[in-house]
Amino acid sequence: MYNIVPDNISSAGFVAFLTGLYQRNKVILTISTGIFLGFLFLGILVGYFSSSFIENILKTFFKLLREAIVEINTLSIFIKNLQAVLIMYIGGIIVIVPVIVLSFNGFLLGAFFGCVMHGGFNTATTVLTPWHFIAFTMPHGIFELPALIIAAAAGLRISTLVIGLIKNSIRKKPVSDQYWKFKDSIALLAIAIVLLLIAAIIEANFTGTIGYYLTGLPVTSS
Repeated sequence: MYNIVPDNISSAGFVAFLTGLYQRNKVILTISTGIFLGFLFLGILVGYFSSSFIENILKTFFKLLREAIVEINTLSIFIKNLQAVLIMYIGGIIVIVPVIVLSFNGFLLGAFFGCVMHGGFNTATTVLTPWHFIAFTMPHGIFELPALIIAAAAGLRISTLVIGLIKNSIRKKPVSDQYWKFKDSIALLAIAIVLLLIAAIIEANFTGTIGYYLTGLPVTSS
């Protein structure tokens, strides 16, 4: 057995811990990444070839999302994304839940980008181009997207735990053999939450500034 937090907290010990965590969970991390990229690509295709229809749906969705968040700040963004992560993790008890949530996020992001690629995404002040999309999503997206993928993997690890417990019970084997899966799921979830917090800080405080600087768009108040 091993500890979730390594006894040796040196940089070498931490790297060894992360390496072991990855080695034990590389299959579900690969599956999670494949699901996200697959639905991202599907979303791009749908958004590109059905741009008008998808654009109207996306505008409605983003309007509802903005209305649901009273104030855009680090805490509100973090809580919104944390909800999705916890749904994937707890929903791992039912295998399909992490898959559905991850697929939806990948498809939504891809559909948005597909619309932008097709001919721009019309807003009240401008038409977003692919460069606008990248400039306003990548500063925080480089942390947020891996967080979603890792959180889905944590949920899938819970799924393997449930399946393993059922198998061990049927075969009358000790359920303690499956305990490492729970510990790994907690570790993966913790990493995802840390990445989400970093992403929320960047999105609330820096993404807008970076995006306006890179695109040259006039700064507008939200």
